[in-house]
Amino acid sequence: MEAEGEAQMEQLEPYVPRVLSEWDIDCPDSRWQQIDGSLCFVDISGFTKLSEALARRGRIGAEELTEVLDRVFGQMLRLAYQRGGSLLKFGGDALLLLFEGEQHALQATCAAVEMRAALREAVKIPTSVGRINLRMSVGVHTGPIDLFRVGESHHELIITGATATETTEMEAAAEAGEIVISTALRDVLPSESAVEPKGPGWILRWRTPRVDPTGPVIRRQLSADALAACIPTQLREHLSTSHGEPEHRIATVGFVKFKGIGAEELRNGTEGVANGLDLLIRSVQEAVDDEGVTFLSTDIDEDGGKVILTTGVPTTKEDDEGRMLRALRRIADSEQILPLKIGTNRGHVFAGEIGTEVRRTYTVMGDTVNLAARLMAAAPPGEVYAAPGVLDRSRTLFETIPLEPFFVKGKTDPVQAYAVGPESGVRRSRDRGILPFAGR
Repeated sequence: MEAEGEAQMEQLEPYVPRVLSEWDIDCPDSRWQQIDGSLCFVDISGFTKLSEALARRGRIGAEELTEVLDRVFGQMLRLAYQRGGSLLKFGGDALLLLFEGEQHALQATCAAVEMRAALREAVKIPTSVGRINLRMSVGVHTGPIDLFRVGESHHELIITGATATETTEMEAAAEAGEIVISTALRDVLPSESAVEPKGPGWILRWRTPRVDPTGPVIRRQLSADALAACIPTQLREHLSTSHGEPEHRIATVGFVKFKGIGAEELRNGTEGVANGLDLLIRSVQEAVDDEGVTFLSTDIDEDGGKVILTTGVPTTKEDDEGRMLRALRRIADSEQILPLKIGTNRGHVFAGEIGTEVRRTYTVMGDTVNLAARLMAAAPPGEVYAAPGVLDRSRTLFETIPLEPFFVKGKTDPVQAYAVGPESGVRRSRDRGILPFAGR
């Protein structure tokens, strides 16, 4: 049994952020901790186009995309970890890195410079569909970082608050190839490091790192149970039993966006924020666990964050679309402290594991994912916006309101979507005896 536990721990350890796995060592009785550190938010554009091009090559294309992802993100993670960094969140094509300890501001800044150089080298390597056209923008900020561990069926790490928000603002201000740093970070760097203002921050002038790496931080001793408790239930079994091959699959993707962290902290302090986040994550977990929907991950956002849900990956079950819609409608109808906006879409995605032997993640990416996020952003608080493909294939019928086609980022033509209301019945199959095609 002990050998089985060690094997499971070795299997799951790369999928759990170090700060989350060590939570019970540092603050076992708290849902919140604040640490002094620096956040580096790296966003890479171009993977969606590459994924769509390689999808036409089937499994071979999925394997090639995984090689590219591992090469790009693997090298970035190795550079960050050599400077004492650790990966908190992987948002499809973005990395959120935490740097702690002595010189964390300098180490985070140097890592950003090295990662930019690494991407420039990576794009020189050809693929079967031509050269990689990837571009990177980076935001870096330093200060007190609020971390929350919430939820019941698994422990979810949420990074939110003033420092997280300012980090996202720095990245949003950065154009391709730029590293934008906050005033707080600029004040602790050598003089003349950043003299040109950019939005709310400053453009970093460095082209090479200024200090040597401090070396990686070693994860402290953990148990297999502690690691398993940090992985969502639907992913836990998948990651514990196998490392599936990368695939291009049909999936339904849902985004739940929460905001209002700053206002809630002003009203009720950090405890109020912890209560709001715990209520939200527990509500999401109950809905998705009951429906067999995968709680894929959470990610940071300005004054809040996002929850990403999937059906069809890592496994396909009966009525993927209906299960997603029922879960999202249940989440929208739940009593919450923080306002929610929800969007969902269905289509082809790349699904697989990427990273290094030290830190990996199971993720989905592609145009389907991006449009789901755009629908979420367009939805008013309390509403669920769904693409037609999700509703058309759901066995559960819902009251819907068609929306005027609207433009979203990344699309040249307006998109059609529907506001999803309460359940209204069950769809009767017109093709009895014919098995539907699902999955790949």
